[in-house]
Amino acid sequence: MQLLKNSKPILLQIRFLPKVGLVVPILFMVMASCKKEEVEKPNILWLVVEDMTPYLSFYGNAYTTTPTLDSLAKNSIVFDNAYSNGAQCSPARSTLISGVYAPMLATDWHREARPVPQEFYYPLYLREAGYYTSNNSKTDYNDSKRPENLWDKSKKGATYVDRPNKSQPFFSVFNYNGTHTQRIATRDTLNRKPRYIHRDSITLPAYLPDIPEIRDDIAWHYDAVSKMDLWVKKRLQELKDSGEHENTIIFFYSDHGGCLPRAKAFVYEVGTKIPLLVHFPEKFKHLAGVKTTGRDDRLVGFVDFAPTIFNLLDVEIPDFMMGQPFLGKNLPQPKKELFLYRANQEQNFIPSRALTDGKYRLIWNFNTAHPNGVRQSYQWQMPSYQAWDQAFIQGKTDSLQSVFWNPMEPLEFYDTENDFYEVKNLVNALEHQERLNSMKEKLLSFMKENKDLGLYPWSMRRKEDSIPFYNYVRNTNQNVSAVIDAAALASMAKPSDKALLMENLKSEVPAIRYWGVMGLLQLFTHHKLEKIPDQIVSIFQNPKEETEIRLIAAELLVKHGNNKDALNYILQQVKDNHFTVFSVLQNLGSKAKPLEKELLELEDNPRLKQFYIRSALINTGYYKYQNLFKTREHDLGYQHDK
Repeated sequence: MQLLKNSKPILLQIRFLPKVGLVVPILFMVMASCKKEEVEKPNILWLVVEDMTPYLSFYGNAYTTTPTLDSLAKNSIVFDNAYSNGAQCSPARSTLISGVYAPMLATDWHREARPVPQEFYYPLYLREAGYYTSNNSKTDYNDSKRPENLWDKSKKGATYVDRPNKSQPFFSVFNYNGTHTQRIATRDTLNRKPRYIHRDSITLPAYLPDIPEIRDDIAWHYDAVSKMDLWVKKRLQELKDSGEHENTIIFFYSDHGGCLPRAKAFVYEVGTKIPLLVHFPEKFKHLAGVKTTGRDDRLVGFVDFAPTIFNLLDVEIPDFMMGQPFLGKNLPQPKKELFLYRANQEQNFIPSRALTDGKYRLIWNFNTAHPNGVRQSYQWQMPSYQAWDQAFIQGKTDSLQSVFWNPMEPLEFYDTENDFYEVKNLVNALEHQERLNSMKEKLLSFMKENKDLGLYPWSMRRKEDSIPFYNYVRNTNQNVSAVIDAAALASMAKPSDKALLMENLKSEVPAIRYWGVMGLLQLFTHHKLEKIPDQIVSIFQNPKEETEIRLIAAELLVKHGNNKDALNYILQQVKDNHFTVFSVLQNLGSKAKPLEKELLELEDNPRLKQFYIRSALINTGYYKYQNLFKTREHDLGYQHDK
């Protein structure tokens, strides 16, 4: 592959020069020319912060103070419509490192690493193009195996400053985690130090109840954002001290949206919109291809970052990359829509896709049997989530604040230009039907054309761990579109679609059978199915059926009539520590009450997910909500989202 399109040979045929005496000066000129060519290649510095919607003063936020970034923004391009594509860290970073949407790689399931084709990583191409690459230090690409030579250095302390050859251009990434949710996931607010922002001064979005814990979490996060500015100042001073400031293009951005409840991990604006500024030094402004200061309202996403870097550095963009450059020469027409996604909340499989044009956003939720607000052990360490959850249980939330805790609707449609927090769902507004249907058609077509693998359930992606699922579906010619259609039908199903769902139960493809069962569960959840088809019982009783499908069938049978066999099956899968059973157990609600005695006996087993067992016992009424987190030594063993 030709990587440097305009690179020129530097080894001249000196032996053919007519006079020997000219060899030395001409050789010197060649070496000087080579050195000059290296200097003229820009460095790239990425300053990446975590879990932060554009909560910055140069984006209009009145609660944070970031003088360093404000100053940098005045001399940079500030993007007003930049998105992470993924709403959580590992799927978003999977897209960032590859230039491929994570659902198309089957790396969209947060905290579930999968094998990825080894050539799908942009640092490999930068190294081949002559760049020194360093990453300090977060990876989190959601892959189970990556190339050993991906970076020159990737660890805490990795930097361009100590690269062996100081004349070599660099691509260097620094990650800051002081704004991460872990700062707020303190379970209570008792030991927090004083902050710059007083919680009572904050304006809350209408979808959140006005509760002290919610105000405190947001104020605490704004405090972290203000402190983050000092880290940026340090990194910029380090760049100046190295003498590379005038040779370096600087990117500042966040890895996805922020810590507001219903933000991170959800495909709303506050979950996927990020701050992004790009600063060009004077000598490299000619490379930008656009005006280098001011606001830019083009749609850009993480999928576009690698192609943009390649375009700036004149490196050939690999065909597998799905984004397009937004800086550099020969820029394509700006995007009209941007694709967004999420797969899960820990064990809960609640996939959503979204399409935004910068003003309107369509969200398609494929699992409408379960709510957005399914408890999970990491984010529920935020006092705000616990307080909101309890307020809903106690009937202290209004209809808007309760939506998060009720089973999802298949479609949401928002005017995000006028409704940033997406509280007014316009899905039934007559004046928006044409646009909504157009975006819905585009979204579904995009998923099919690009083989969105994110609607394959968790267990149905594990064919051979050594072979990327991306390759498997192509090598075996899997009908991905049929799986997408099955999920779409399940999410939107009406009583008149029952026969179609029943046909999907007969499919030879497990993922299609899964969505057939899920469609019937969703009809029942929304009070559109009175009688459970006999085929559900047959699927549940079939020992050869996929466990994940049997569990959804068991959930339907228990919710319909407290089926004892189905309850016992769910309990046995809890004992066997099946990955997805804890989602089913939690979503049984009060229907899990017959299992209380057995669950209590399992609660102290460190091999199992104690959080979900306690959550189920709260749902049955056995425990008070305060028992959701007990102080136990094995709690420290949870895999936190760091």
